[in-house]
Amino acid sequence: MLLKTLAYLLLIIIILSHPDDTFQYAYEGLYQWAAKMVPTLFPFMMISSIMVYSGADLELGSMLGKFMKKIFRYSRYGLYAIFMGFFCGFPMGAKVVSELFEKDKISKAEANTLLAFCNNIGPAYFMGIIMPILHESGYHTIVPFVFGMYGIPALYGVILGHMQSKKSQILNIYDSDENSSPTCAQKSSLATTLKKSCIDNTQSLIILGGYITFTNAFRIFLDFIPLSANSKCILSSFLEIIGGVQAIYTTTLTPEQKVFWIMTALCFGGVSCILQTSSFLEKSGLSLIYYLKHKTIITLVSAGYYLMLTKLL
Repeated sequence: MLLKTLAYLLLIIIILSHPDDTFQYAYEGLYQWAAKMVPTLFPFMMISSIMVYSGADLELGSMLGKFMKKIFRYSRYGLYAIFMGFFCGFPMGAKVVSELFEKDKISKAEANTLLAFCNNIGPAYFMGIIMPILHESGYHTIVPFVFGMYGIPALYGVILGHMQSKKSQILNIYDSDENSSPTCAQKSSLATTLKKSCIDNTQSLIILGGYITFTNAFRIFLDFIPLSANSKCILSSFLEIIGGVQAIYTTTLTPEQKVFWIMTALCFGGVSCILQTSSFLEKSGLSLIYYLKHKTIITLVSAGYYLMLTKLL
């Protein structure tokens, strides 16, 4: 306890000794949240919550199941979570899986397995920010990079799904018609659903903003580490990804090194992403350790893939 107290005091002293730098880092995090995350993420969060409350998630899952079920061995609700996680981006994967588990629409085994691979950086961010960086770095063939970002997690999810289905932990009563009726739609009006979704998602966004601002402020501690400016920029990307990507791009690293570290950091998501994910998992009681274990495996596999890719291209 004494060591913890001393460590906290040291953190306070460091922050107070460099208030301007700390303010700037925190401000950057707050700006990223307000200018980029809120307008981009909030509509998706609202739509997802309404779909879960109304039962439209089952309908979409059934539609997806017609051509995905044999590949992804998950329930129809699980297929809906995969769709939202991959196409809406982080942290929608964690949010959707947590909501489905809280509503008892998927089992705990399926929820943990889904979290292992469907909580990734969104395509909108990848196309808007990362693709221009790849082009400017001399990489004009984008498909291999897209595969590394989304194909590797998808294949990992296919493997996990087949492994778990053999244990009869996923394809169970949660996927039967009798147990998947949208009871929430029968009990709640549209106005009530909209109100509840707005309150829940606004609270979630405020928490996410706090984590982003807090994590960005911690970049002040990198200034005290005796490392090169390039190394500090790389480390910052593993703290908070949005600002970290821009930091890596402004370094004096070679284009090959910049792309490798940017793509690897994107696969990991950063400490900020982990904290944001934990806010959803804590509410639902799902395992953060299980998520971190598989996120680390996917990051290491992706890092090896991108190392070879950048050298070949």
